[in-house]
Order: sequence, then C-alpha cells, then structure tokens
Amino acid sequence: MKPSLLAVLPLLAPILLAPILTGQTPEHLVGMTRLVPALRHLDHANCSVLGQCALPNALSSAALPAYAGGTAWDPVRSGAWVSNGLLLAKFDEDCNAQCAPIAVPTLTANAYITGLEVVTSSNQLWMIDSVGFLHFYTNTCPPNAIGTCHAGLISTSVAQRPTGLAVDELRNIVFIAFPDAATGTNWIYVSRLNTPCQPLTHFQLPHCLPGFGVVTGLACDWGNRRLYATDGSVTLALNYGWVSPSVVPGTVTCCGVAISIDTLVGLAIRPGRTTSVGTPCNNGACPNCPMHHSLANDPILGNAEFRLRLDEAPGNSFSFCLIGDGPCLGIGASTPPLCGPIYTLPLLGYLGPNLISGPSTSICGNSTTFVLPLPLDGSLVGNVYSSQCLELCVAPGGALGFALSNCISWRLQGS
Repeated sequence: MKPSLLAVLPLLAPILLAPILTGQTPEHLVGMTRLVPALRHLDHANCSVLGQCALPNALSSAALPAYAGGTAWDPVRSGAWVSNGLLLAKFDEDCNAQCAPIAVPTLTANAYITGLEVVTSSNQLWMIDSVGFLHFYTNTCPPNAIGTCHAGLISTSVAQRPTGLAVDELRNIVFIAFPDAATGTNWIYVSRLNTPCQPLTHFQLPHCLPGFGVVTGLACDWGNRRLYATDGSVTLALNYGWVSPSVVPGTVTCCGVAISIDTLVGLAIRPGRTTSVGTPCNNGACPNCPMHHSLANDPILGNAEFRLRLDEAPGNSFSFCLIGDGPCLGIGASTPPLCGPIYTLPLLGYLGPNLISGPSTSICGNSTTFVLPLPLDGSLVGNVYSSQCLELCVAPGGALGFALSNCISWRLQGS
C-alpha cells in the first residue's frame, strides 16, 4: 500500500492502488546572475537554458566580490529568494516581486551573504556569510531574525570562505561549500540539521569537466539524493549516499553548454509544474464560470502549508476538492447528475466542503484554497496524484446545480 499521505482525507471506499505514472513537468535549476541581475532557469538533464527574466538592477553584484550572492527556492510561496551579498529579495518565477529588496538583517560589516536555503519543514530561511556565520530567519517578508552561529569552518588563507548552502531535510544533513580558490579544490562540509554549526566531516567535490572553478552555489534534491553545484557557468550534479556520519560521493554529471558571460551567484531547485486535463462545465443552478484549478504553492514533502486553489468559482456554493491516486485520466468517467467527467479515478477522497459565499450564484470570480499538509516522508517521493474541484450551487428557492473544474496532476518531491 502507498504510505498514508491522505490520512487527513475522509476515504470514500477501499481501493487498489494504481501504478505511479508521470503527471507533472520535471523540476529544474534556477539561479540569479551576477552582473545584470536576472533569474535564470536551467535544465541540467538536457543541458540547456530554459529562459530568464530581469531582476532589479540594485541586485547586481558586479561591484562586489565574485563569491557574494545566493539563491534559494521557497516552496511555501513558490518564489526565489535572491541576494547579491548585501541585499535580499524574493520573486516568483516570472520575476514579479514577492518581497522587495532590503538590507540583509544581522549581517556584520565586511561580510557578504554567500549562500541561501529554505528549510521547508521548519519554514525558515537560512543564509551563510563570507566569514562563516550561519543566519536563521523566519521565511516571511520581511524575514525576522531567529539567531546566528559560526559554522566552525576555519580559513587557513584569504582564498578560503563559504560559498554555498544546501540541506537534505530527510536525512538531516547540511551541506556547506568551502572551496580553496588558491588550489581550485571544492570542499563540501557536512553537519546535522539540529547542530548545523558543528561540522561532522567533509569531502572533496569531484570535477567532471576541465576548468570547473570555485563553487558559487549549492542545491539539494534530497528525494533523489542529488547535490547540485555551480561555479557560475557550469552546473554539476553529484549523486550521493549517506552512511552516518559520512556522505558517500557517487556518480557525477556536468552541464557546460549553458555557459554565459554573466555567471550565476547561487543555485536552487524549482519544483516541477502541474499538467492539466479537461475544461470547466456547469448545469442547473451553477452559472457558466471559467473555474480554474491550480496549485497555490509547491508539492514539496515537509510543506505543512501545501494548498490547492480554485479561482473563478460561483458564489453561494459548496466547494470540494477531489483527490485521485495517480495522474488525471486522459478520458474522464461520466458521472450523472454532474455536468461532466471526473478525471481523478481511482478516487482517494476529498477536501472540503469550503463554503463560497456571495450575493448570488450568478456571480463568478470567487476563490478558495484547500490545505493538505505534506509529511516529511521519503517513501512518498515521486508519487503522483490528481485533483479536481466540484461545486454544489444552491440558488434562492432551493434549486441545485453542479460545476466541475479542470483536473491537475502533481508529483510529490523532496528538495
């Protein structure tokens, strides 16, 4: 049996669980560029640039040291935290501002932020600076300081400093890049999540292309036990094992095609997007509203605030979110007296009902969200589910009607 992600749902009936299929676009890498600030999207597997969008010029780190800056993805609000070393801001994937640039709180003089990470299970934003201090903040706008500690990394020369930060939340591992620019050696220091400033061990990051330079960013796909790194131009993926208290480096791949004059100052993983099937329908007392179902944020395991969203719904209605085991069906099942097919079969259960109040069932444009906390459970990584919204409309006088949204497929990820 598949682990009980949906234990929070009222189960409708015992079912046999179907094989897991692909139902969502793959995750990809993102990072902020150094000279002319932009959020660049990269496909490491196919070694290509997916696109980029412009960020405010104030975030340029052209006048700052080459190691300054960082990028982290916030799955709770689906946005990228970015820093040029002195300023901090957050933007969605299209570079719309979610948190305007501010000076980094608690940063000391002559220090620069060199790595960012969002710890999803605790909903915190972590940063490391160039003199080795870890900074802990609430994952809010603006971030509120929680505390600091020194990461215990001792520089033996001016060429050594922390330059990247990533976390494997499932195994409670913290990765910190601590390269030696004089020798070109990239050391990765390892500590535990509950004692991040007490290094346990370290290992040398392998090179897979000649000329791979000093690491400027780290990202961790803990669901697949894969650590990503960049020297600004090349992205590297290292598969790893964990035999406490040591990380066991495995196979390495590099992508050197996406080289640009403007290099990256950080690295993060943008979770995969949904795929959609079907179109809205209505009957009876439900008006012809263009109901649109989507994810309000990202299906990352450990995201206690994971939400499914419905927009453009009618007023005076009760909204349900049907959850299916596996991706949306290509051809839905006809289910009278509903207005159209159900795509979320076999059905695991439902969320709701959510009451959407309004002056009239004829008024569209209403929204609601359904909360589905995701456990930090590695056995759920890769599982695909589907969801579709069902509306029960009640008109004055008691007339009833139904409406259905599109169906979306989404995959649980660990990053």
